[in-house]
Order: sequence, then structure tokens, then C-alpha cells
Amino acid sequence: MASLDDILTAQKNGVVAINGINQAMAGIYAYMRGTPLSSGAAGTGGFSTLYTVPSNAQMAITDIEICNTSAVPATFYISLVAKGGTAGASNALFYAAPISGYQTVQWTGQQVLAGGGFVAAYASASTVTFKVGGGPG
Repeated sequence: MASLDDILTAQKNGVVAINGINQAMAGIYAYMRGTPLSSGAAGTGGFSTLYTVPSNAQMAITDIEICNTSAVPATFYISLVAKGGTAGASNALFYAAPISGYQTVQWTGQQVLAGGGFVAAYASASTVTFKVGGGPG
């Protein structure tokens, strides 16, 4: 443990000591990148729910990855929907977005959904997969 003299000298010299800075930075990076919340194919022909925020929480959606695992181009749709809402054009994050064969699209940002809100998606082909990441909002 540092003595009071060491702390005062460090402060006078403009040095800030933070215990566990590596862990703190890793935690910040993980939050910004998002913890995986859901992954898989969403289906075709209509919206299906990828992730629902627990009723007693709120969640910051920070990362969504869309991957076309086929050589055939496709389109995809993703909506961020408030509790009681319906997925569609009015709450679309992506709407009829094209994705080439064997391509991955990544969205990063921060959209907070309250409890009961959900992420819904679908694609024109079952070969399009989705991964949703985030953390407490």
C-alpha cells in the first residue's frame, strides 16, 4: 500500500494511479462492444423476436451483426420495438437492406430499450443470421 507521502508526491507530479486499470479498460471495451444477448437465424416472411428486454430492466443495444452465409444476395429487416409495439417501418433500424453473398454487416451504436421492448428481424433467406449485443442501459 502506498504511503501518504507517495500519494501526495504522485498528485503533485500529475500522476494518477488507478488499481486494476487493465480490468477497468477491459470492462469498458466489453460494454461498448456489447455482451452477446442473442444469435441465430430470424426466419423469413415476417418479423420474429431476437431478444426481449426483461420487464424489470432496460438494455442498451450496442452491436448487431448480420451475416449472409450463402453466395446468394439477400435483404434483411431489423426493428427496435418499444413494449406493446409492433415491428415495422416506423421503428426500423434496417429496412429492406441488401446484403451480398458471404458478407457480414455490423451496426454499432447505442439504442436503449426499456423492459418489455424487443429486437425483431427477418430476412429474405434463411441463410442470413443475426447476433445482438448490448449491456445494461
